[in-house]
Amino acid sequence: MTYPDQNRFPPSAPPGRPQPHTDARSYGHDAPRYDAFGQAPRYDTYGQAPWAEPYPRDAHRHGADLTALRSAYRLLRRTSALAALGSFVVYVLLSCWAPGLMGSKIAGELSLGMALGVLQLVVTFAAVFWYGRSARRSVDPLARAVKERAVPTARDARAAR
Repeated sequence: MTYPDQNRFPPSAPPGRPQPHTDARSYGHDAPRYDAFGQAPRYDTYGQAPWAEPYPRDAHRHGADLTALRSAYRLLRRTSALAALGSFVVYVLLSCWAPGLMGSKIAGELSLGMALGVLQLVVTFAAVFWYGRSARRSVDPLARAVKERAVPTARDARAAR
């Protein structure tokens, strides 16, 4: 007969809750091993292999870098999409509600509608060009910095030994 305090497996906790600390003397090799930061590893709900946070010391700084990267990318996306789609919406609205204006001749057989249609191509290509240029300038350096912090290189692995 076993008593609750003689159970050789760590008690399970509901999902999302940390595991209770266990005493290494009573659980033997099943006891959690403490890492360099003095924390016991977490167990999933099935009592499988423990997992630990990959970079607990840099978590806050890494999160700030990711937030800056997301906001730079979001600004870039919105600006280029609004430029391209905004000019197209203006063209469609003018075509629907001002057909007389769009049909007016500018030079020879070229109407205002045709000129604005050709201008749509120019605006679209300009938005794509601007997007690529701005991404190289603002988003790519941030992404490179986040990647260098997240993925240790071979040089970092040698220095850690």
